[in-house]
Amino acid sequence: MKRQAITPGNPLPDSIVQMPGRAVRKLLGLVQAEEISIVRGPRTGLVMMAALDSFDEEFYLGEVFVTEVEVEYAGCRGYGMVIGDDAERAMARASVEAVLASSNVALRERLTRFLNLEARKQETRRKRESSLIARTRVDFETMKRT
Repeated sequence: MKRQAITPGNPLPDSIVQMPGRAVRKLLGLVQAEEISIVRGPRTGLVMMAALDSFDEEFYLGEVFVTEVEVEYAGCRGYGMVIGDDAERAMARASVEAVLASSNVALRERLTRFLNLEARKQETRRKRESSLIARTRVDFETMKRT
């Protein structure tokens, strides 16, 4: 069995954590007919959240509640962990990771198109929010809007 290397920072599977719930359900619908088996989970737990201080020294903020699941698809494993009690989102994350590591080109392309579309929607939302926030920015030295 091929073990999928977990690649943190991959923008496509990582975008799942920001997707609205209806998009996560639609994503799961895309892989519903596939033979994805649950290897472990979904289960909840606590992990320590690390952060860097202003001196670039690591410290622990505390424990964070997470949901994790591990799946297998066509000999490839996928792992998903998300903050909070959200088995559906963790399952979507793990399933996408496993499918993207598989040899099923058609399904990989379908998922990639869907994830790219959702990533563009997220970027549009982020830009809109940033522009709304920018309008309220004040230079406190002069008390003028910037």
